[in-house]
Amino acid sequence: MKSRFRIIFICAIVFTLACQISSTPIIVVTETPTITPGGPTLTPSPTITSTPFPTPVPVVRIDAGDKALFYGDFEGARQQYLSAFNDTTDKDIKAAALWGLGRTELADGRFEPAIEKLITLTTDYPESTYSARAYFLMGQAYYNLGRFQESADAYNRYSTRIPGVLDAYVQEYRGDALVEIKDYTGAVNAYTSALNASRLSDGLTLQVKIAQARADFGDYAGALALYDQIANSTTNDFVKAQIDFLAGNAHLALGQSDAAYTRYLHTVENYPLSIYSYLSLVKLVDANVPVNDLDRGLVDYFAEAYDVALVAFDRYIQANPTHDGTASYYRALTLREMQRNQEAIDALDAFIKSYPSHPRWTDAWEDKSFLEWAVQGDYQAGAKTLLDFVAAVPNSSQSPSFLMTAARVTERDNRLAEAAQIWERVANEYSASEQAPDALHFAGITRYRIGDFPAALIAFQRGLLLATLPEDRARALLWIGKTQEQIGDDTAAREAWQQAQSVDSTGYYSLRASDLILGESPFSKPITIIEPDPMEERKTAEAWMRITFNLPAETDFTGPGALASDPRFVRGTELWELGMYDEARLEFEALREAVSNNALDSFRLANHLLEIGLYRSAIFAAREALSLAGLESQSASLSAPPYFNRIRYGFYYRDLVTTESQNFGFDPVFLYSVIRQESLFEGFVKSNAGAHGLMQIVAPTGAQIASELAWPPGYDEQDLYRPNVSVRFGAYYLEDNMDLLGGSYYAALAAYNGGPGNALAWKQIAGDDPDLFLEVVRFEETRNYIRLIYEIYNAYRFLYSPR
Repeated sequence: MKSRFRIIFICAIVFTLACQISSTPIIVVTETPTITPGGPTLTPSPTITSTPFPTPVPVVRIDAGDKALFYGDFEGARQQYLSAFNDTTDKDIKAAALWGLGRTELADGRFEPAIEKLITLTTDYPESTYSARAYFLMGQAYYNLGRFQESADAYNRYSTRIPGVLDAYVQEYRGDALVEIKDYTGAVNAYTSALNASRLSDGLTLQVKIAQARADFGDYAGALALYDQIANSTTNDFVKAQIDFLAGNAHLALGQSDAAYTRYLHTVENYPLSIYSYLSLVKLVDANVPVNDLDRGLVDYFAEAYDVALVAFDRYIQANPTHDGTASYYRALTLREMQRNQEAIDALDAFIKSYPSHPRWTDAWEDKSFLEWAVQGDYQAGAKTLLDFVAAVPNSSQSPSFLMTAARVTERDNRLAEAAQIWERVANEYSASEQAPDALHFAGITRYRIGDFPAALIAFQRGLLLATLPEDRARALLWIGKTQEQIGDDTAAREAWQQAQSVDSTGYYSLRASDLILGESPFSKPITIIEPDPMEERKTAEAWMRITFNLPAETDFTGPGALASDPRFVRGTELWELGMYDEARLEFEALREAVSNNALDSFRLANHLLEIGLYRSAIFAAREALSLAGLESQSASLSAPPYFNRIRYGFYYRDLVTTESQNFGFDPVFLYSVIRQESLFEGFVKSNAGAHGLMQIVAPTGAQIASELAWPPGYDEQDLYRPNVSVRFGAYYLEDNMDLLGGSYYAALAAYNGGPGNALAWKQIAGDDPDLFLEVVRFEETRNYIRLIYEIYNAYRFLYSPR
């Protein structure tokens, strides 16, 4: 079984030997407790076949193991660490090798072997700092094996060896383990210790855990007092709902039924979105306690219990014929969720006619339209609903948006001239709207598609007049040029593109205008990289910092300086060493935000985060130093010393990216650009869409690719957090879509972000014109995705290619 703890071990590197001589804070290890000898010994792996190259020295193998673990290559890491262990008599190197092996096994979800290696480390090398840290990993491994007492004991040993650093984390984990074995008194003590320790959060979750533990061992009065304190101290409705439910349970345990039902009713009536409201409703229904049918329907609806929600709404409407309309609106949405689509449309229509002053009235028009065109495929009806809204309330703030959507729905129905007219209405009737330039742009694109170039030119020229943003002006000029080219006026086309390229020099449309002048296709010329001298560039950056921010000549840039003693820095560093990368990131991010107005500290922090491998936060910290110097825009920031922008646009995970680019036929910089846009080089990042890892692969796509590649062995979803897996999967998926879509980079990117089926449809519309392809992409997110990657690609080209 592979657990949630596996995620955090496979996403960033811990340079274990380097940290001993770095400027990071020194963790004081207290006296070594007596350890009974005789623990499991290390079992060497089978002898690895020798190569004709010199055998690496053990310290080099440790570094190689760290790198392999960083990349998610567990087998490679094992081999390097085992060789380092077996090829040396140096105790420090042996301890480092065992530490690496323990981390590798834990990262791979192999908890028994992890414990074996870590016990060997603590037994044979008890004075090593790695030995002290090993207890933390043992706590995780034991917990995942369900050996909760041993987990709690291991965490306790860690906090004894390294006290005062991670007490807030360790004691909470220890408390969780003690709850599992029903040692509630011990759990309360552990949680209380965690609550009193230095920490980032407000401790609300810990307070809830303490109250729950008190209830679990029968101290219901104590639990209720804590629940009331929590409810009074929070403004979070979901927490309030949870507290009502838990307090209700405590009252029931005390035999106080009326008080319990009062708490349950309170959450049902006030917090219908919370699952705890649904659980409270179940308690009330089971006890035959009357509940208002509107409240009941809302709670059931948000809990996705649509059958009973519909019954409750119907009862309420029948009993309250003059209600305010809320029940009718949510009844319609319930029918929609039950896929009774025509009934839902009819119900929304009735709501619209009956409750024009209801807060959800505008939403109902949009809901109805979406059901008509997106679900039932009746584009004309869907567009008409939106146009009817505009006719009914032309002064509504939503009318320009509804016209935009109506035009897009009409365009989807291939009624292009009519769609262009609706887009033009936005500019004609709502010229002050911020959507007017976009509306004219899409009108021009639509007329361009049907070959009405004079009308397209007028739309683009009007868009240029209304545009206030540089990117909108560059966009209009680029398309004026393309339209002039179609009309046959190449001179006017070139003049327009020349204007466009200077309007927003680092923006997409200016960059494409330059390409059009040169006759180049997007991503068509591989970037020849000039390797910088990072040490010299850093010295130049330090000199620039001294001058720009008037720093003393003796300012020391070599380490984190006073930041090293900041509790967030100390906790973040230790968490990073332990593989708790999400938690470490939060600590370092809190520190970054705290020093964001201090250029020197931002620069120092950027350097430190770069060294440990927390690239996303390093990029932000470097960016903040530039912003404080007044270099906030992209074009201005690129004029800063190159060192800053090499951080922002770095060649991270270089071995992986280079290898997979060669394997799948991409310019490496193209792949770097995609990774930067997807994750900003943070391998453990998740998206709201459920995507994972460096290249943000969603689980179904990951499973499909793993099957097609027949790799990695024993694949599961957590493998998407391994950089080596993520980069290979992403490169494979991009190449697969390139093949599907005729070699088009834009279409492959659109497929990566918006789905291959949609990309195919857009490719059929645009043919081989990449500029037209971008504009006919119907998802704004996907259009922006392509544009941003192209901007990133050109930033790399500016920084690394010959001038």
